[in-house]
Amino acid sequence: MLIYAHRGSSWARPENTLAAFRQAIADGAGGVELDVRATADRVPVVLHDRDLARTTDGRGAVDALPLEAVRRLDAGAGERVPTLDEVLGLLAGRLRLNLEVKQEGIERELAAVLARHPAAEWAVSSLDWSVLAAVRTRDPAAELWPVAHRVSGGLFAAARDLGAAAVALRGDGVTPGVVRRAGAAGLRVVVWTVNRIEDARRARDLGVAGLCTDAPALVRRGLAEAPAKPRRRAGDERAGDRGRARPQPR
Repeated sequence: MLIYAHRGSSWARPENTLAAFRQAIADGAGGVELDVRATADRVPVVLHDRDLARTTDGRGAVDALPLEAVRRLDAGAGERVPTLDEVLGLLAGRLRLNLEVKQEGIERELAAVLARHPAAEWAVSSLDWSVLAAVRTRDPAAELWPVAHRVSGGLFAAARDLGAAAVALRGDGVTPGVVRRAGAAGLRVVVWTVNRIEDARRARDLGVAGLCTDAPALVRRGLAEAPAKPRRRAGDERAGDRGRARPQPR
């Protein structure tokens, strides 16, 4: 199971900043999940919210300001909102990337940045599946992950139509049946955002392919302390003896 640092190691450093991504490398993450939007002058930047107020000392919509104005903002601890170009320059060839696109209509700009970093290993994910359809139109080989809070009747149909490689689901929505159904459809499962050790162990034992966490170092240690259980085989009479993991209190 590949551990993705969610917005970088965002429990330790300001989210979606170069400091958070450097920390993810230091924490031994296998990948990074990051969010992509664009400024008014169409430069892709790494920022979760459209509104700047939560993660910076600025106000207003990021897509209403030019890059020069966005770059003057403090994104926490003196960090700046990075461009996608800068982040790929740091991470390409080092960690696998889950690029969650938060804004429709920026697929051309996204493709141009990715083309400048051929060493990058990436997938594009989005809650807005129309964004993924637009990426597919531009790039028949792109790895796509539709994102959903829960499995719905339309998720696997959309994944099929997109030629998706995986589905990204909220951790508490993943069950053995979901993993089996995804596998039968030729899809991997990635879960988000898992910060409790017991939840991470449960996801691993279910056979998910990737896990997004704010604290990759903590999750990696917790997984190492409890090795994976043998995967259940069809017809294994002992399979019913496996206990259900107890959730940790919040």
